Amino acid sequence: MLTVYKTIRRQYLLLYSLVMLIGGVASALLVHADFDAYVKRVNAELAREANVTNVQIENRLIDVTKLLDVSLPIVTRALDEGRLTPGLAHEILASQRKTFSIFVTDDAFLLTMYVDENGLLQATSAGIPDAQINLADRLYFQTLKNNPKNPFSIGNLVIARTTGLLTFHIARPLIDREGKFRGVLVQQVLANEMAAALAVSIDHLSDVQIVVHIGNGNVAFLYPAPRAQSDIEADKAAYIHEFIVADGRRSDAIAIPASTALAHDSYVGWAVSSIHALETSVSVSKDAVIASFVREYRSLIATLLLAFVGITIVIWRFYLKTLAMSWAQMASLTDELTQIRNRRAFDTEFPKLWKSSMRAAQRISALFIDIDHFKIFNDEYGHDHGDDALVAVAHAIVTCANRPLDLCCRWGGEEFAVVLPDTDEQGAIYLANMILAAVRAIRLDFGEGKSPKITVSIGIASTVVTEGSQTEDLIDMADKAMYVAKQSGRDRYAIHGKPDGR
Repeated sequence: MLTVYKTIRRQYLLLYSLVMLIGGVASALLVHADFDAYVKRVNAELAREANVTNVQIENRLIDVTKLLDVSLPIVTRALDEGRLTPGLAHEILASQRKTFSIFVTDDAFLLTMYVDENGLLQATSAGIPDAQINLADRLYFQTLKNNPKNPFSIGNLVIARTTGLLTFHIARPLIDREGKFRGVLVQQVLANEMAAALAVSIDHLSDVQIVVHIGNGNVAFLYPAPRAQSDIEADKAAYIHEFIVADGRRSDAIAIPASTALAHDSYVGWAVSSIHALETSVSVSKDAVIASFVREYRSLIATLLLAFVGITIVIWRFYLKTLAMSWAQMASLTDELTQIRNRRAFDTEFPKLWKSSMRAAQRISALFIDIDHFKIFNDEYGHDHGDDALVAVAHAIVTCANRPLDLCCRWGGEEFAVVLPDTDEQGAIYLANMILAAVRAIRLDFGEGKSPKITVSIGIASTVVTEGSQTEDLIDMADKAMYVAKQSGRDRYAIHGKPDGR
């Protein structure tokens, strides 16, 4: 029975594994296709957002440029006339800022500044600085001082020395009538205000980072805005910049692998502006995209998981039902007392062994076994102890006849039958002696000093199966031989066809 259970379990495990494999592959392909479509959608969103952000920042820089454009000729004229003082510069910047604010209101625009050719801050739209502030090391100043013919320069993201706020700058050069560099006009742009404005347009994207790159690893703007200048990831911006340059297109989206500069595999959309050559990238980690995909497709994923659970339950129920049916079938073919095969099982299996022996032209042998004096045993010790004796004898027989094709059964009462395929007479005799010895070795202790000796008589028959021969013939011959063994004194075997049984 255990072998049957193992076979059924192995078959159902194979079926379950096959169904799970097919279902898993199909589900994986479905989810993968949906994820690919989702990634394409995310990339399109990233590229679109990069373009939108680029346009927004570009428009602000255009407004800043206009502010500087109206102030620049007035400051330059005062400079050429030799009357430019910090006080006059402040008046010009404040006046133009006031006029400009009528047409353009933007909380992101902070101070407008005049910085001389030495990098010293001389005046702002808010007043004249109380202390000397040197801005000569700022990127926008260095760029225009070294290349005064440039119409403008955009500075990197810094903590402003004038306000202590996170800002980036756009500057215009001051060139006198002799063509000499005389300083810059600068407009501060507040990063946090820019970030707040952008947050409105990207609320449909989560966990994104926006970087406005101005070349050479310099960052003009970040979203979300960093808390300190040390939080500006210039290496990350430069790493993304390399991929964008290598791609060569002005706007698109690609996947970028993780590196020392980029903590996670990411999807990046970008756009390059046509006026200020700003490179705006919008990136999101692959992990964040996967998490977002799971949230959006949770119904599909939950349905697939429920389907797998449902399949598991169905197969498990069928497995239990198959076990129950197999148990019922085996129970119908098993002797209830001795737990070896019964007469019905014998009648089912013996014809198969008979036909197999006939096809192979092999000898087949049979033993017919009867417990000696069993009626007396029952009368003396009781039927319960008689059942104990039957179980012990059955166990001894199946222990000896233990080849895979050997067929052992309880024939009825105290009789047992054994069929031995591919076994000649000598093999049957050898097995009969084993069974006789095994039965003699049985020790049953019924208490009160009662330990009866048990013996059996065995009839042996052996033949080569031919056309027309019947299974009953072999069993009948073994049965007759068993009676010879009993008449010869019991506790022995007899061979059919031998006058003395031997």
